[in-house]
Amino acid sequence: MSLLVLSAGDVATVTASVPADSFCTMLGKTMAAISNPAVDPLAIQNPQRVATESALHKTLYMPSRLTTSEGPATAVKVVSVPKPTCSIPGLPATTLLFDEASGLTRACVNAADLTGIRTAAASALATKLLADPSSTSLVVFGSGTQAYYHARLILQLFPSISSVTFVVRSISPRAQALLDRMQAEFSKIVAHAVTSDRADDVVEGADIICTCVPSTEPLFSLEALKPGVHINAIGSYTPLMREFPPSLIAPSPASPSAPHIPTLLVDSAPACLAEAGELIAAHVTVAQLVEVGALLDPASGGLRDDDETRERVEQLRSSGRSLFKCVGVGGMDVAITRLVVDEAERRGLGTRVPF
Repeated sequence: MSLLVLSAGDVATVTASVPADSFCTMLGKTMAAISNPAVDPLAIQNPQRVATESALHKTLYMPSRLTTSEGPATAVKVVSVPKPTCSIPGLPATTLLFDEASGLTRACVNAADLTGIRTAAASALATKLLADPSSTSLVVFGSGTQAYYHARLILQLFPSISSVTFVVRSISPRAQALLDRMQAEFSKIVAHAVTSDRADDVVEGADIICTCVPSTEPLFSLEALKPGVHINAIGSYTPLMREFPPSLIAPSPASPSAPHIPTLLVDSAPACLAEAGELIAAHVTVAQLVEVGALLDPASGGLRDDDETRERVEQLRSSGRSLFKCVGVGGMDVAITRLVVDEAERRGLGTRVPF
């Protein structure tokens, strides 16, 4: 059996041609399968990630098996997270996709961008479900891969949006390159970048907010948020991280009558309760969480058409504001890798090597 090797360029070629709706359908089927497990105990397997450490990196190993209406797939993603002592930029990642019949490695994929795409697809799906369809203003915190894909997919899904503002630490060459890329891809959109000291100023007018930075302090104040805003929070993934004020999702002891979002949409309730610092600080319980997959049909990946689902969606919007929290689960990596490999094979992309 030969091994398909997909470079970063191969992955970029494939993903550039896949529309946001297709990514959302793929993620919808994935999350529905994870939240509605089949009778077969082997269908969904998401073991806890393990890690090793070197002088410059913490390397994470994330195996997973996923079974959706597209069939089963098994993969393992390896990500090297740079330590502050590492001067080399980037977040190197590789995913191995295995052949279910033989157990051999089917493909080796440069996954540096795939985490950004699959997480952005989850946020885009949540935004379709909860945000105002007539939203006009998008604010994204960050200037990296996650920020780009969040902006790209949401702009594709919401043609009413006329402006996107990136909140960054400084107007760096990377931030300017992101602005140039957005303007090239969305010529009718006005793209801006502002520094973090002006965060509250731009948040005040935002209909949709995406927080894509590993912050340990809230990125904006509660008072700056408009009543109908939808927030996708994906940058914090440890108990010590904070992207938004915990009082946004729980009554504040200082202001118990201040409005907060009582029910949250999440990718995985157990994972968010264990890893999301804002939820831990706010003492959120599982009763306050709705998994996005519980709202979706496993066959189509779309919203279930029943009264219970409609009531849950209304519950998520009950305060006017809404929030989606995502820390990522292994099945998401399997799904995006399979989509990219299938499309690359169909188009004859990549390099075949004996193995």
